[in-house]
Amino acid sequence: MDSTIQSGKTQVIFGLLEEVNFIEILRQKFPESKFIIITDEQVSSLWSQSLVTRFDVLSKADILEIPSGEENKNLEICQGLWSALSEYKINRNDVIINLGGGVVTDLGGFVASTFKRGLHFINIPTTLLAQVDASVGGKTGIDLDGYKNQIGLFAEPDLVFISAEFFSTLDEQQKLSGFAEMLKHALIADQNYWKSLNKISSFSDDEFATHVFNSVKIKNNFVTKDFKEQGLRKKLNFGHTLGHAIEGYYLLNNKPVLHGIAVAMGMIGEAYISQKTGLLSEKDLNEIVEVISHYFRKFMVDIPSYDELKGYLQNDKKNRSESVNFTLLTSIGSAEIDQYPANDLVKDAIEFIQKNGDKN
Repeated sequence: MDSTIQSGKTQVIFGLLEEVNFIEILRQKFPESKFIIITDEQVSSLWSQSLVTRFDVLSKADILEIPSGEENKNLEICQGLWSALSEYKINRNDVIINLGGGVVTDLGGFVASTFKRGLHFINIPTTLLAQVDASVGGKTGIDLDGYKNQIGLFAEPDLVFISAEFFSTLDEQQKLSGFAEMLKHALIADQNYWKSLNKISSFSDDEFATHVFNSVKIKNNFVTKDFKEQGLRKKLNFGHTLGHAIEGYYLLNNKPVLHGIAVAMGMIGEAYISQKTGLLSEKDLNEIVEVISHYFRKFMVDIPSYDELKGYLQNDKKNRSESVNFTLLTSIGSAEIDQYPANDLVKDAIEFIQKNGDKN
């Protein structure tokens, strides 16, 4: 397996940190820089001290902790971090290291790219979801009033390090949250990859590391061809229109749902819409529902009604006018962007998720 992927200006490096010359890379690229580590409370307790003690280049790094959870991906937290960077007299030659899951890399990248009009930043994603989803593409941002990623910008990190060592502290639900994005990559781009993922029984062996690399490679193929999401990159939104609405609803009601769990449910609903609009065969729909239900059923949440989700759907940033924009499947391994199904069909899809997400 290759050990690096080039994504725009970002070098994505795969492997255990000790084995990929982590210290030497930082010294060569940033010889005179100060390092600031942005992390959350949960990750900090597990990994921050390990990093600063194992790698002397980080021995003097300041650590900025934010509260854990999607509900803290907001402007108030950003203001606190910007104030801390000012207090530490951080300048444009210095480097932010975002150590954590997607909340940390999204928010930390946004903080770094807006402070003094842009600092260098490095992402070290510690969840499977962040490794396969947030590692490439340059999306940074924060939530607003329960709506996902409403404020943000495209800004690429200088480096991303993807290491399997962080899997040891992830529970089954967190691993599945990332696995949902891997299934999505397969559904929109590679039927053979879909077949190989269906056989997964362990998220920690050497073969799984190859799957992680393949998922990042698939996503990178989309984002390098369409960085600002004007066309091809929209295929990556499959499962996310309904998924973000479900996630946003629970976030605003103080019952956060992991992103990948919501996306898994969204993929069931959007595969249903794909079939009902004549794009996807019933055979493929049944296979998709069977596979996703097999992995995710015990973690699925109760689906709100269409009326409860309607506002979230209408406020999705991908929309055109008042029409809700979907990416739909034409087969397992192929997708079509900019689809606008009727509201009644979207309502039926939500009921379909309710039926197929029944945990009993």
